[in-house]
Amino acid sequence: MLWFALKSIGSDRGKVLTALIGVVFSVVLIELQGGLYLGLMHKARILTENTAADIWVSHPDVQLVDLPQAIPEDRINRVRTVPGVAEAEPYIVGNAYASFGDGHYENVWIHGADPRSSLGRGWAYTTGGPDALRRPDSVSVDECDADKLHHAGLGSTFEVNGHKARVVATTHGILPFTTTPYLFTSLESARAYTETPPGQCSYFLVRLSPGADRQAVAAEIQRRIPELRALTAKQLGDLSQRYWMSRTGIGISFGAATLLGLLVGLTMIAQSLYALALDHLTDYATLKAIGADDRQVGAVVVWQALTIAAIGCAIGVGIVLATQHTLSSPIAPIELPLKLIISGIASVISICMTATVLPSYRIRRVDPALVLQG
Repeated sequence: MLWFALKSIGSDRGKVLTALIGVVFSVVLIELQGGLYLGLMHKARILTENTAADIWVSHPDVQLVDLPQAIPEDRINRVRTVPGVAEAEPYIVGNAYASFGDGHYENVWIHGADPRSSLGRGWAYTTGGPDALRRPDSVSVDECDADKLHHAGLGSTFEVNGHKARVVATTHGILPFTTTPYLFTSLESARAYTETPPGQCSYFLVRLSPGADRQAVAAEIQRRIPELRALTAKQLGDLSQRYWMSRTGIGISFGAATLLGLLVGLTMIAQSLYALALDHLTDYATLKAIGADDRQVGAVVVWQALTIAAIGCAIGVGIVLATQHTLSSPIAPIELPLKLIISGIASVISICMTATVLPSYRIRRVDPALVLQG
């Protein structure tokens, strides 16, 4: 039956090509949509994954890491006394405007941390480094935001909310979910840039002692400071993802596009397999006449579908990997973990199997006497 299935596929390359296009289209759309979705969701939690904090202590109403509310800085002393806490530092996140000499201005997010601590620092530095931010009025900018920040490079100066800012370091790839650039600076400079009053900050960043349980320490911080909220880095990252999912409808849009790809692929594959079945009705009648049962004859369509799926998936995955290599960037990252690739292939194989229902039903109705009518 496998030999007959392959032979019938080779006998009508036009119909097989249509089915292959459907498979390739579905694979490419599913994998790229999934890869872009994962890349965007990674950007939504880029801070919580890279600022070295195990626990974030915030105002209880915070729903997004980039939209904090002020908390009293003196509460940090209670955090530092919790068993399992190795280090706790205040952190300021706030919105500001960067203005340049020609009148150009840009909305920016300021991130300020104690430069003597490793908590809350920027990362992925290409020039300079976090130690350079110890100097007053010093900031780091990301190379990917060069066009937004008037191509401010090392040594450039501009103003942030009326205060001088000098670029002393550059990073690469630190881009948030939105298009607003991140500027990292010291805690005191951030206080001036964001006009945060003395005695207030946005978060307490907490690093735990080796072996300490994150959930247990967070729960103890919450018990001791009930007016605030203690979240692990993962929990705050998940919260930020849910914020963008609910506020932007990104999950619905990506899901709808993926479903459309599956439906288009299903239609093209089913139509091609059905056309192949109609072209070979006499052959199927011959198989039945010599003793093949419905299960054996139906297996021909299944083998055809699996063969087309295997070839189409191989081509589709190749296109997807080439696209990722060519087009993926910090602005629009395409993440393709093995789990996503396997899930996409499994989905396409499933629609290929679904596409065999109609032609299989038609073949089972073939009368063996049809072979005698020729």
